[in-house]
Amino acid sequence: MRRASLLLFLAACGSSDAPPLRTPDLQVLTDTNPDPDIVEVALVAAPTTLELLDGKPAEVWAFRDGAAADATASIPGPMLEAKLGDRVIVHFRNELPEGTTIHWHGLRVPNAADGTPASQMPVAPGSTYDYEMEIVDTGLFWYHPHVNGEVQVERGLYAPVLVHGGVEPAVAADRVFVLDDVKLSASGALSTQTNALDLMLGRQGNVVLVNGKQAPELVAVAGSRERWRFVNAANGRYFRLELPGHTFRVIGWDGGLVNAPYETERVLIAPGERYDVLVDLGGDPGDALALRTVHYDRGHDIPDPGPIELLAITLGEAGEPPGALPTTWGDVAPIATEASTPRRMFLLQEDDTDPTSPVFTINGEAFPDITPLTGAPGDIEIWEIHNMSEMDHPFHLHGMSFQLLDEPGGWKDTVNVPRMSPLAVAVELGGPGRWMYHCHILEHAERGMMGELEVADAP
Repeated sequence: MRRASLLLFLAACGSSDAPPLRTPDLQVLTDTNPDPDIVEVALVAAPTTLELLDGKPAEVWAFRDGAAADATASIPGPMLEAKLGDRVIVHFRNELPEGTTIHWHGLRVPNAADGTPASQMPVAPGSTYDYEMEIVDTGLFWYHPHVNGEVQVERGLYAPVLVHGGVEPAVAADRVFVLDDVKLSASGALSTQTNALDLMLGRQGNVVLVNGKQAPELVAVAGSRERWRFVNAANGRYFRLELPGHTFRVIGWDGGLVNAPYETERVLIAPGERYDVLVDLGGDPGDALALRTVHYDRGHDIPDPGPIELLAITLGEAGEPPGALPTTWGDVAPIATEASTPRRMFLLQEDDTDPTSPVFTINGEAFPDITPLTGAPGDIEIWEIHNMSEMDHPFHLHGMSFQLLDEPGGWKDTVNVPRMSPLAVAVELGGPGRWMYHCHILEHAERGMMGELEVADAP
């Protein structure tokens, strides 16, 4: 049964009598468990052939729904849907030629379900592994491997996770957009060439994808309000989004709704981050709009390629005008810090003395030759992250969320740290286990910019 598909219709419709439009081209994992509070799915990772450019097949790796006999693999993979408080069981099977795992990016899960080499052995080819977790956060998350990540994610192994709960504004459409780019040869195949620039900056592809498509098209209701949830699944590309003539009302970050939504003309999304926005689509029926990404200077003199169109939107017939927005949004209490709160220092550095083999470090150590941090569940700390390098780095923490010290009204698990700049966050340490923290430019993490935090109860 596809209980999860029904959930999106019901949970997102707010006060409207009609369900909002679905995001096109996103499959949803089949929930096989009749219990309304348990989501049980089957997930398979396997090689397959897909067209990332029309008419040009490419050999890729992708996820498919293992519980649907007619399921086909897709990029992005099928979305996992659940609601707050659900128990989720994922029966995973690896049909790849190498070992892999599933990391549930942003979800606060038991350590055994975190999907890293610190928490489990890689799932060998032909083997299975069951991930079990209780959903304790709402918002948009995503899943991807945490073994040989720069290769496996680039080949297509990533997909969104949507958790419903809390305030649900009435919208005409509730859409999930998975942003990515791929480096393709003229034949449409994934490029096998990795150059020094790929290693230093993180691989930036020559084709930009939204939900696995290049510049897809959709029709929206003229004058309507839509909810757009974005996740950046790219290895290294930053997306700086704009919709000319319109503004975004940001209502949520990585870990759900923020306390105080805000208006902005552009939204910067670093690799691994998620943003939840409302857009009022002003215009007349027949008008054409274009969501695009524009240049962001993240360091090392990356050239400006000019605006890149991500999504073509045609306004259809006008509908009912948008209803009133909620008066309250997130319910995020600030993590209590004071002058005596323990502080940790993280220095992010890079060494490109050999441009064919750059090294990225945290506090002078390159993974796996690192000294794990230690702490106890519930400890409150301030992490001062100092980016000492010439480019931005998105910092991601597993197993727990944090708050920006200057903006405590929302939860983050991935945050961009601008080049040659400091950033401070407040963290309440989560459950027991060995948790990773790292730069989410995957080429940087694989070349050293990763550490471990061991959380254990006091003896």
